[in-house]
Amino acid sequence: MEEKNIYDLFYSGELDLFIIEGENQLKQNDQDVPLWTHLAVAYHDQVFYDGHEAIFDIIQEKMIPYLQKALQVEPENETTLYHMLNYVLGNQASLAQINRPRKHINENNKDQFIGYAKKLIEIPKMAPYGYGFLADIYESLQDDTALLALLDEGIGYFNETFKDDREAADQNFSIFWMKKIYLLDRTKQISGTALTALIGEQFDRFVTGSEMQYVDLAEIAYENKDIDLALKALLKLIKGDNSAAHIHAELVKWHGRFEELIADGYENPEVFYYQLIIERNYSEDIGIPLDYYYLHALKLIDEYPDLYAGYHFAAAYLYDDGQHQAALPYLHQLGERQWNATSWRRLVECTYLTTGEVYTQVPTFNDLPRDLYNEAIHLSDFVDSLDTLSAEDTLALRQLYLAVYHQAYDAFAAYFEQGKYESDYFGGNHNRAMNCNNLAIALKNVDLLEESYQIATEGLNYSDFEELHQTRTDALSKLEDYERLKEALILYFDTYQVTLRDLDEMRDEVMEDQSTEDESDLVFPSCYQMFVYQLEVNYHLGLSSDIQGEAQYLLEHIYQFYINHPTLNDYHYRDFEAAKNGVEGIIYDILEPNDRDYRIHYYSDMAQQYPHEAQPQYILMQLYNEISDYSAIVAAAQTYLKNKKEFIIDAFDKAKTLYLIIKGHYFLSEFRSGAEVFQRHDAWVATVMDPEDYVLWLKFGIMLLAEQENLAEVNRNVMVFNGIYAQNEWGYDDDCESVKLAEALVNYKTGNLKKAHSLLNEVLAYSDHSVLADEYKRTWKKPGFLSNFKF
Repeated sequence: MEEKNIYDLFYSGELDLFIIEGENQLKQNDQDVPLWTHLAVAYHDQVFYDGHEAIFDIIQEKMIPYLQKALQVEPENETTLYHMLNYVLGNQASLAQINRPRKHINENNKDQFIGYAKKLIEIPKMAPYGYGFLADIYESLQDDTALLALLDEGIGYFNETFKDDREAADQNFSIFWMKKIYLLDRTKQISGTALTALIGEQFDRFVTGSEMQYVDLAEIAYENKDIDLALKALLKLIKGDNSAAHIHAELVKWHGRFEELIADGYENPEVFYYQLIIERNYSEDIGIPLDYYYLHALKLIDEYPDLYAGYHFAAAYLYDDGQHQAALPYLHQLGERQWNATSWRRLVECTYLTTGEVYTQVPTFNDLPRDLYNEAIHLSDFVDSLDTLSAEDTLALRQLYLAVYHQAYDAFAAYFEQGKYESDYFGGNHNRAMNCNNLAIALKNVDLLEESYQIATEGLNYSDFEELHQTRTDALSKLEDYERLKEALILYFDTYQVTLRDLDEMRDEVMEDQSTEDESDLVFPSCYQMFVYQLEVNYHLGLSSDIQGEAQYLLEHIYQFYINHPTLNDYHYRDFEAAKNGVEGIIYDILEPNDRDYRIHYYSDMAQQYPHEAQPQYILMQLYNEISDYSAIVAAAQTYLKNKKEFIIDAFDKAKTLYLIIKGHYFLSEFRSGAEVFQRHDAWVATVMDPEDYVLWLKFGIMLLAEQENLAEVNRNVMVFNGIYAQNEWGYDDDCESVKLAEALVNYKTGNLKKAHSLLNEVLAYSDHSVLADEYKRTWKKPGFLSNFKF
């Protein structure tokens, strides 16, 4: 079997066949280093699910000998060296964790494995792994002297090698630094005071994903009577994940300890913050009422009026309880002492919810960059959750969270480039990139599109994730910069290698499992929008030989997704809507040069093929309006409103549709139906339409009401109509004539013949009056002597 096919077997998981073929090849060529290495891994993977002891045996029997064979050929092969140490040390550690310790590395072979690690250290890109493996070897051998020297050497290496990469420097430093602290504490090589001084000097640089290490540092500090240092470690702990039950128990244990220490006279402003936050989040574990922390906060305000903690948590309780007005005084008093981004954000929300006013002052915060980013997200979510916002308030609130994202952006720059702020495990480069993405979106929301594109592009330098590509392409699309959009899409598709065929296969797989899968969490694939942008580029730059066919294929592909997944939730439906709207707009532009009959035929076919879709109906009702096919107008318009989800319909589009419906009803003599639609929606339409459009709506409403002989409503609406004309200083026109004739008609129908003829005569006074006026003149009876008397 050819070598390429052998490795296909390996990567497809056909390990038994790979081992057979590989062993046969080694008989012919025992100098094949990659094959020795792959076979070693294959033997390991064969027994992976048999447990750690089975893995131990296969490492001894096959892996170590095979990897040694490879190293005899290439002693410095970095892949083989890495696998040798990684599998051996990983298996040893796993066995130790289940209390079945067995050692691959012992006094007899330690020099060999130490040599492997040192060879890795000599390879620059593998040196961090080499240092880590060597430390693990010394730990397993309990060689404290060699380990301590290595830890100091490694810390120096990491500080120098990663001096321009804070995240890598902090993470690698912290691993070795914590090993050193554990070693010094265990061996008591230095005094307790010296140890806590060492911890205090470099604690700000310490980061870890193992939260118990913060607890361990707090315990070391506590045992050595450095309570401030213990508190500092715990305060950093509470900024982490804190999801594990054993961490909850430790936090609660320390709450009790601090209670005792405070009773004995311990005073540190931060200890009150710690006590209150634990009481707020772990009241059940402590065994206290839910509002205990609120009462405690009020007590602290009385005893320590200059400290911020009491105000922060008193406001937090009231905010959580929905008592926004009551929270405001505490939030303002907190701001006079020490702002943090969380309390300021609550002040903005409480102010708006209580007074309807936007709190516009944005202080300069000292929070960690990650905390600023998170608070900007919370404020953005708050703004999005408000159902009724004026355009002015929307812009003002968007400017607020934009300002916080900007502060986070600047803080991240200071963190990484100037070494400011304490090190933050959760505030790394990926977090920085996510802030860039959200900042870019916030800039886009206030139409700063070029800035949005630039910030999103910068974010890709810190972490390459898909949403950054989507944000920058969206900005370029809105800028109509199709040349740069083309380049951005090349980068996206080169990175993610996704095609519509991939989506077809993914859709088919989902359909096979549809009967058993819960689609409540179904996501509309974001890459659809990238295909829409690609279509935009091809259309505007003329890069497709069949742009209509390309657009039609993509549109039907998107339509089909919803047919297959009709339970798509509202949030992801918006993404679906945005994608199809983009394609529908391009198809509309492509078809516009064609004659009306061709377009009616196209959209009629689409409406028949996809009866649940709204856009074909929306276009059809306008095309039918052009040829005055009123029955078809009403049918298409009604279907459009039925198909278009209420939460996503554009207000003007809805108003325009309602206008065409009442217009169609009027010309079809369906006066009752038309009048009902008019009266049901008039108050809302008045808030949406500009005066120029609203008077047309009013005109047909008045004419419908006149046919229904509703004199009172006609009079009321005529006053509104005339008021708009007077306010805008518009002259008499055809619409005024139609309204006056309707007013005359309703008076005639209700027996006010004299007024009816008076209004009719006003119309007839114009030489170019409507033929309807002549018809009324010819057919209406004249008012008699008693016409003004009501019996």
